[in-house]
Amino acid sequence: MDFLKRFASSSDLFGMKKFLLYSFIAGAALAGIAGCAQVKKPAVQVKAAAVGSRFDQVGRVTLYAGEPCTPQIMFDFHGAGSTVWLASPMWETKILTDAANKNRRVHISGKWRRGGESNCSYVEVTSAELTK
Repeated sequence: MDFLKRFASSSDLFGMKKFLLYSFIAGAALAGIAGCAQVKKPAVQVKAAAVGSRFDQVGRVTLYAGEPCTPQIMFDFHGAGSTVWLASPMWETKILTDAANKNRRVHISGKWRRGGESNCSYVEVTSAELTK
């Protein structure tokens, strides 16, 4: 009987309510954080066209973050729901770096090339222009 009296005392009841409230708040916060997390899908690598064929698209570029299959690759081009690797000469590299840093759209013209590895296709940029 002494156990029931102690358990039913108002201070213990208040402590239990406080514990449940804090547990609920912590659970809601964790659920909110988990709900905000987004799964980053890998960009779709576009199937390469025939070597030497033309490439002409508008999109955005980012600096290439991975280990390229050929040293010329310096940029990822994001356009039309796919990603294409880009290699460019010095003048176009300046334009593309500026576009990547400022998240600007660019119009890319170039030719498809193949690197040393079998699954390594990229576009050699012949023209890069910032667009609005």
